[in-house]
Amino acid sequence: MLRLLFITPKINERDDDFAFTSLWARAFSRAGFAVTAVAPEVREHSLSFPVFSLGREKGWPAWRSFLEFQKIILTVPHDRVFVHMNPRWLAAGAWYWAPRRIPTYLWFTHYTRPLSLKIGDKIAKRLFAATKECLPQYEGDQRKVVTGHGIDTEFWETPELPESEREPATHLLAVHRISRSKRLEIVLRALALLPPEYTLTHYGRPQDPRADLKYEREIRELTELPELSGRVRLMGSVPMPELRKIYPRYRVMVNMVPQTIDKTVLEGMYSGLTPVINRGQADAIGYPDAPANDSPETVATYIRNLVLKPREELKKIVKERHGVDGLVRKMSKYIVPGI
Repeated sequence: MLRLLFITPKINERDDDFAFTSLWARAFSRAGFAVTAVAPEVREHSLSFPVFSLGREKGWPAWRSFLEFQKIILTVPHDRVFVHMNPRWLAAGAWYWAPRRIPTYLWFTHYTRPLSLKIGDKIAKRLFAATKECLPQYEGDQRKVVTGHGIDTEFWETPELPESEREPATHLLAVHRISRSKRLEIVLRALALLPPEYTLTHYGRPQDPRADLKYEREIRELTELPELSGRVRLMGSVPMPELRKIYPRYRVMVNMVPQTIDKTVLEGMYSGLTPVINRGQADAIGYPDAPANDSPETVATYIRNLVLKPREELKKIVKERHGVDGLVRKMSKYIVPGI
């Protein structure tokens, strides 16, 4: 059994953003790997295999976390390394893994190439990405592998509620962090063009204090426009497991993230919500319909004419293309042989 060091930003099954990392780690375990998980921050979890923290939840300084990481890679036996969304640890361990020829792999869905990635990519066997638009600097590099995304469909298997317990299709749902990359302003400007019975409920919070707080102020100013008065609810963040109660209550999810896959869209689709998404995201998911362009006018017209999709049709798309077990199988074709 191959021993896999699974390195991720956070292990916390009550987190509003990274709770899914436990589900990914379990998927590797189900696939036959002996998993050891490492994260800068570890809080509530139910994983049955070893989990190591780098002390962020204890307030450790960066130098102590770095030394703890070195101790872990020196003392925990491992045959493969999978780094999830945090290339700094790929760089931090390169000195040890490279001379020992321990195959290392990175999952990264961003568009930038930070210094840590410039260092770490020298030893990466493969660079996994959800869509072809991710990691554009590696276009043409045979190490870049586009896999689609992965959600745990068993975890998101929610009961179908009676019609009387569901919101009308005019009550729209959005679930994502408050960040300029999510383009919530398009949704709000489209909502302003729709009849007053259309409303939006949003779950999520700003996460990057350097940029997101300014964007949050802009969003709140938009919600105060006369045509949006009383029609937008910004609910803040909730622990990821709570979304299993929220998704089934709604019928339509809106998300205008361009040319990538937002995992909350997959979660919502699997729970029976018809998505209103950008054409690039629709193509990446394998969903057949989207507004012709991203203008608020076009999005508003699309929403007004929307025909709800059957729950089973939506679930089938996600299960066949974006289940986490299928994702792990795709990546394991490279990880197991070490290529």
